[in-house]
Amino acid sequence: MAYTKASSPQTKVQGDVSGVLSASSTSLGFGSVSVGSNSTQSLSVQNTGAAAVNISQATISGAGFSIVGAPPASSMAVGQSATIQVQFAPQSAGAVTGSLTVVGDASDSLTISLSGTGTQPQLTVTPSSVTFGNVAVGSSSSQTVTLKNTGSANLTISQNSVAGSGFSVTGFSAQTISPGNSTTFNAVFAPTSGGSVSGSISLTSNAPGSPTAIALSGTGLAATQVLGANPTSLSFGSVNTGSNKSLSVTLTNAGNSNITISGVSSSSAAFTPSGVSSGLILTPGQSATLDVLFAPAAAGSASGTVTVASNATSAPMISVSGAGAQTPTSYSVSLSWTASASASVVGYNVYQGTVSGGPYAKLTSTPVPAIQYADTTVQSGNTYFYVVTAVDSSSDESAFSNQAIASVP
Repeated sequence: MAYTKASSPQTKVQGDVSGVLSASSTSLGFGSVSVGSNSTQSLSVQNTGAAAVNISQATISGAGFSIVGAPPASSMAVGQSATIQVQFAPQSAGAVTGSLTVVGDASDSLTISLSGTGTQPQLTVTPSSVTFGNVAVGSSSSQTVTLKNTGSANLTISQNSVAGSGFSVTGFSAQTISPGNSTTFNAVFAPTSGGSVSGSISLTSNAPGSPTAIALSGTGLAATQVLGANPTSLSFGSVNTGSNKSLSVTLTNAGNSNITISGVSSSSAAFTPSGVSSGLILTPGQSATLDVLFAPAAAGSASGTVTVASNATSAPMISVSGAGAQTPTSYSVSLSWTASASASVVGYNVYQGTVSGGPYAKLTSTPVPAIQYADTTVQSGNTYFYVVTAVDSSSDESAFSNQAIASVP
């Protein structure tokens, strides 16, 4: 019996059979995230190959990036997927990049790019310290403080506290300030006693280095209230009865505290003060004008004192004096005459003399066309003599008329 030798078995290779890792995104962008907080995003990884994938490790790089939750399974069957959670918790302000790498026996490892920006508020205080200098006890001084967010995230100022005798704040409110914007409040020093004082304002916020301290300093001075007057005396001279004259005095607060005027009075009815009323407040160095009116009711000398009452240590007293003079009586002489019968007469000249029969002085600069005239140059106690001439169109003048006499009482 004969046997035939069998041929060797044949192997046909159809192609590589391996797993392939695919991701739902090739990159993860976290945008802006505040320092101290975090943001988490999910990434889906799937085996899209023809064989199982054995995952050896999943690594991440970049400051602030981390994998949270369970890592992908060590072995992924064909078509199986897994979710990877990546968290960004920035450690400082600024842009950050990184990557997520999943390594296995698949045809290729999987790398996902990561990016994000850390944001942080920043509190800038202007001025960083407040010096009030000298402030009188009983008064106060205020200075404006500006708070600005010079960072890249919203700044939340939650509260303030003040330390130091006499220091306080006004206009402060808890608030949120967006980047680049600012707000203000007032630091106030109102000393209750003399001497140097120091203190501070503490601001609580979400900015680095909170709370922020603002140093305060000032010196309390004993209050002085000195009211000066310039001049301290007024002389009005001679003023006719029935008329008046006004002079002024400058009142100045020469102390370091406010002065409140409570009233101005005069010891004589002939002198009336005005311009400064009760309740007027003069701050240190401030001045006001006091007017005094002299209106004599009768002839003769008059004097008195104008007193300014206030909370100053002394009340200024302004001496006033003047003399009333009798108002002179005004007189006039009215003249009239009969018109000339000549048709060529265009006017009349009037002459006055102080002696009967002349000489006479002409009162009219040009002929008057009327037949009457009022002489206002006369004085009390005198007698005057008048004559009139007629003037024609050729300026020829007639002889004097009959003389008229007028006695002024």
